[in-house]
Amino acid sequence: MELLNEIITKILLGISHNHLVDMGVVVILTTTLVFIDASQRVVIEVLRYNLDNSRKNTVVNCLTTLLWYGWGRGNYTEHGESKRYLMSERLRGDLLIKLCIQYPAWMLLSIIFISLPDIPIPTTELFADQVFAFVFMAIPFLSECWSILENLREIVEDDLIDFSKLYEMAVELIRAWRGNG
Repeated sequence: MELLNEIITKILLGISHNHLVDMGVVVILTTTLVFIDASQRVVIEVLRYNLDNSRKNTVVNCLTTLLWYGWGRGNYTEHGESKRYLMSERLRGDLLIKLCIQYPAWMLLSIIFISLPDIPIPTTELFADQVFAFVFMAIPFLSECWSILENLREIVEDDLIDFSKLYEMAVELIRAWRGNG
């Protein structure tokens, strides 16, 4: 127990205030991106439910799917059993693993590396421990950015939203607003 206390004390004394502030900023940004990612995932599941069950993606259908239909099993069958949408294992499992295991582990690695002795990188003014600590700290943020891009790609590739119709509606709305419509 004494050894564990000594190790924890040594690690905590090696962390600068700037690094803790940087980690706080990254945690806040990553939390915001996790919320955006989870919201996108829910929207994708709502749109997929409507598509698989031959429902048009109107505002009323999307709201009823979000509030009622999407939480049960759909008519669409996959390998002989009906598919779950908003309560899917993928949706719940991915979020749980990210928030409880992966992201805290990256932050812990960042703390451990920043508390190591400075190891200079030849011909630069950088230190290897600081570079690794920064990379480990940035991985959750970059991972969430990548996840958001994947969600957008999934929306486009699976034709869950018809962007040409959205574009035409936006142009029509702008024309009506400007008085050209």
